[in-house]
Amino acid sequence: MKWNTKINKIPSITETMKEINGKKIQVGVLEGESQWLAGIHEYGCDIKAKNVKYLTVPINANAGGKRARDFDDLFVLESGSGNKFLARKTARGKTELLYWLTEKVTIPERSFLRSGHDDAIKDIMRYNDNLLKQVAIGKMSANEYLDDLGRRLSTAIKKFARDLDNPPNTEMTKEVKGSSNPLVDTGEMINGITWRIDD
Repeated sequence: MKWNTKINKIPSITETMKEINGKKIQVGVLEGESQWLAGIHEYGCDIKAKNVKYLTVPINANAGGKRARDFDDLFVLESGSGNKFLARKTARGKTELLYWLTEKVTIPERSFLRSGHDDAIKDIMRYNDNLLKQVAIGKMSANEYLDDLGRRLSTAIKKFARDLDNPPNTEMTKEVKGSSNPLVDTGEMINGITWRIDD
């Protein structure tokens, strides 16, 4: 059997593989104002009142997205069990509870980045095998390959976060947010999940 090599792509493929070697794909909430919120949900934390006696936790949809100081008609109401609330009178003369006053709030761990990665990684690695073939035959550059993997993993983690329901929101939080998903409020944090390529 005889053959003639008209185009030798081995040198260019070797160079592409060198470009990929040692590169890392970081996926997460990598910048912006949602970074701190992602960290709180990912690992959980205790939030304590600072420079004030109490945190004001919204417990009513009418308080959602507002601060207690946005209202000029609030008063403190203490329940028989000792819980304190900021309340107001409605137009019909009823008492409406808007905020719970507490010295500390515990946010439970809701790992969406690590767990989302673990949930998706087997499928991503199977996809990676096919993608490397495209690189090997010269149909895909190193940057295209890395971007494709980053995009696919970030999309999988976003889906995992949107579907996450454990631990659930409290009933109070569900009422304020109008949603039972503990990670979805405005959607800004989940939409902030992206990727970058590092050396």
